[in-house]
Amino acid sequence: MGCTEKYTPCGIFDQDSGQLLYINFGSYSYKARDFTVETLIQWWKTITPEQKQDTKLIQIKIDNGPESSGVRTQ
Repeated sequence: MGCTEKYTPCGIFDQDSGQLLYINFGSYSYKARDFTVETLIQWWKTITPEQKQDTKLIQIKIDNGPESSGVRTQ
C-alpha cells in the first residue's frame, strides 16, 4: 500500500482462555527488548486493579526470527 516502513506486532495472549489481551505494533526497535517491555508496560496500564491482583504469573515467549535461532555459521 505504498508504505516503506515495516510494523511488527507484539501481543499479550492468555494461554488458558485462548484470548488475545493486548497487541502493540512497532516500527522503531521491534528487535530490541525495549519494544517488548514497552508493550508489557502499556498492557499493564490498561488492566484493572483486580486483574493486576489476580495476575500470578507472566510467561514471556519471544520469537525474534533468525536473529535468535541459536544456529550461526562460524
